[in-house]
Amino acid sequence: MSPQNMPEQADVVIIGGGIQGAASAYYLQKAGMSVVLLEKDTVASHQSGRAWGFVRQQGRDPVELPLMKACISIWPELERELGADLEWRQGGVLYVANTDGEMASYERWLADVKPYDIGSRTLGRAEVEKLMPGLAAPGVGGLFTANDGQAEPKKAAPAFALKAHALGAVIAQGCGAVGIETEAGQVSGVMSERGLIKTRIVICAAGAMTHKFVAKFGRRLPQQTTRSTVIRTSPIPPISAVSALIEGVGFRQRADGSLNLADDVNSDIDLTLSRFKYAGDFWPAYKDNWRNFNFHFGIRFIDDLADHLPGSPAADKPLMGRRQSTALPNPKRVRNALAAFKRLFPDVETPKIVDQWAGDIDVTPDAVPVIDQLENPAGFFVATGFSGHGFAMGPIVGKVLSEWITKGAPSINLDDFRLNRFETGEKRLPYSVL
Repeated sequence: MSPQNMPEQADVVIIGGGIQGAASAYYLQKAGMSVVLLEKDTVASHQSGRAWGFVRQQGRDPVELPLMKACISIWPELERELGADLEWRQGGVLYVANTDGEMASYERWLADVKPYDIGSRTLGRAEVEKLMPGLAAPGVGGLFTANDGQAEPKKAAPAFALKAHALGAVIAQGCGAVGIETEAGQVSGVMSERGLIKTRIVICAAGAMTHKFVAKFGRRLPQQTTRSTVIRTSPIPPISAVSALIEGVGFRQRADGSLNLADDVNSDIDLTLSRFKYAGDFWPAYKDNWRNFNFHFGIRFIDDLADHLPGSPAADKPLMGRRQSTALPNPKRVRNALAAFKRLFPDVETPKIVDQWAGDIDVTPDAVPVIDQLENPAGFFVATGFSGHGFAMGPIVGKVLSEWITKGAPSINLDDFRLNRFETGEKRLPYSVL
C-alpha cells in the first residue's frame, strides 16, 4: 500500500488492522463511507496473521452459528471479490473421536445446532479412514462438516486492507490510536500518533487491548490472552484437503502440500501483572479445566512489569501497549505437533519445519466475542474477544458492522454478543465439544 496523507476527518476510524478491522474497512469503504484504519504495527502482524487457518462452523458455540453460517457463503467468493489469492480450500473440517464419550459429545452438539442446518454429521470409523487416507488413528468415528474450509491468515486481512485502500480508505500502518475524544456523549475524534482525526464513528477491533479503550468510558470488558504455537512444514505428498483435529493435533494441508500443524492439547498462559485484573472472571474455567493450561512465569512477566514503569513506551501510550508482538513459539508445542503427526501418518516421510510462530489469542470468560455499540459515547463500536475462532468470522463481522453503521441495524441479531453480559452478573461457561 502506498503512503497516504492522514486526513483531518473521516466518516469512520477503525482501530486495529486484524481481519475484523480490515474487513470492516473494506465493507464500509465499499458502501461509500470514508475510512481510516489505524494499525500500530502492520496489518495482520498480530493474531489475525498467526491463526491456524480453519474456516469452520463446526464445534462452535451455537450463538455464533447465525454469523458463521452467513460467513461460510462469503468465503468462496472472496478471492474473486478482493482480487487476491487467499489459498481458499473448501475440503471440510473433521474432528476424530478417540472414545465413545467424545463421540457422544459430538452427537450432543449436533442436537444443539440442528435448527441451524449447517450440514454437519457424524462419521463411522470406516468413513474417517476414507476421508483421511493413511491415518493410523481413525478412532471410533468423527464429526464432519463438508462445506467448512481453510484459508491463509497471513493473506486474508492484508487482502481486505489492500482492496479497501484501492477504494480510497486510508490504511495507516505503524500508527496507533492513543486516545478517543467525545463531545456531548458522542464520539468526536480519534487521537492517532499522527494527529487528531475528527469522526463520529469508531470501531475498536484492537484485540487484547480493546478492554483498555472500553474502560476509558467506564465499561468493563474482561479479557485475557492465551499463547498459541503453530508450525509450517515443507511440502509432502497429498493427504487431504480436509482440515482436521485428531488426537490433540490440529492440521491442514495447503494446496502446495505444506502443512500447518498445532498442538492443541494444552494452552500456554503467560503470567503477568495485567492478567490478575480479571482473574476472578476466568477462575471458573481455569478451575474446571486446569489440566489443559500450562502457566509460564518468565520474560513476559518482566516485560509487563517494565511496561508499567513511568517513562516506558507502553506506559506513555497505555492504549497501545507494545507495538510489536512478543509472543514466541513454545518449543515443546513444536516437538509435540510434529511427533503427533508422525504417529498419525507413520507411512508419510516426516516433513521439515520451515517456519514457526506464536500468537496471543484474546479470550473472554465465555469464549464468545463482543460485537456491540456503546450507549455512551454513541458511535463507539467494539469487535473483540474472538477467543481463537475469529479469523473465520472476519468477513461477516466486517459486513454486519458496516450494515449497522450505514443502515442503522445489522442483518443478523447480535444480542448474544453484547458487552453488558459481563456487567450484569451473567455467568456462562465456554461451550465446547472437545
